[in-house]
Amino acid sequence: MLRFIFRRLLSLLPVLFVVSVVIFSLIHLTPGDPARRILGEKASDEQVAALHASMGLDQPIVMQYLKWVGGVFTGDLGNSYFLRKSVVEAISDNAVPTIQLALIAIIVAVLLSVPFGTIAAKFRGGGFDRVVTGFTLLGMTVPSFVLAIGMMLLFGLTLRWLPISGYVNPFEHFGDGIKTLLMPGVALGAITAALITRTTRAAVLDVLNTDYVDAARSRGVSEGRLLFSHTLKNASLPILTIVGLSLGGLVTGAAVTETIFNIPGLGQLLVTSISRRDYPVIQGVILFITLVYLLTNLLIDLLYGIVDPRVRVGKA
Repeated sequence: MLRFIFRRLLSLLPVLFVVSVVIFSLIHLTPGDPARRILGEKASDEQVAALHASMGLDQPIVMQYLKWVGGVFTGDLGNSYFLRKSVVEAISDNAVPTIQLALIAIIVAVLLSVPFGTIAAKFRGGGFDRVVTGFTLLGMTVPSFVLAIGMMLLFGLTLRWLPISGYVNPFEHFGDGIKTLLMPGVALGAITAALITRTTRAAVLDVLNTDYVDAARSRGVSEGRLLFSHTLKNASLPILTIVGLSLGGLVTGAAVTETIFNIPGLGQLLVTSISRRDYPVIQGVILFITLVYLLTNLLIDLLYGIVDPRVRVGKA
């Protein structure tokens, strides 16, 4: 298992390298000048050139990339052009709200989707199955920002149950923190819940059609135990896969939700930095999000071996 983890960690390096090249190239080829944004449109060419030199933007792009990658290996992602802090500080300050939002979204999605998908598969073709399938299709077609705005109008402005914007850290004020994250978490997790429900239903249906389920039923195993202990356990690998991919996707896809609810997370930081052409922050945030996504996939692979020993034997 340790060899497997080591090999997987090594396999992350080529992916991060390719991502870093693509990020750096696209950012520096995109129209826009951070020096001009800092100095204003009325600044002279001499002033802009001087600021370029102080920021290192007058060097060849290959030299700029090598300097940045060298800093990455030492934990130095550079300094923001606008925030007056290092990129590492900016990421650490904004990562906590995004991770909390993603965790709430995935928890809500799993708590809703796994039971609903399992029961819908059990009663395939029935009324409950049709209702779940309808809501699944609706959840996969309605954009999260539409649901977010609808929830703000209903629960924030009409019923006044939850705040419509802002952020409070739950580790500092638990009740207020959960209130600020609940609406954006549900809005962000709605599409994820629909996708997990659909995957759960399909996986459970496949297991229900196997011979060993019929054999367990013939031995007198209760339907509840058969469904949630035997069937769901054997259908867990595809469910784990989609949950892991969804969690990584929630971290990367929180930008719109954070902007709507004014949550100071990585998504909002990335959107703001793109509009400012804050190159070091853009590069650092995207690289960090990519790393989180890859590590999440690695964690799911390790969970495979815990859920199904046959997978662990195959990895050894």
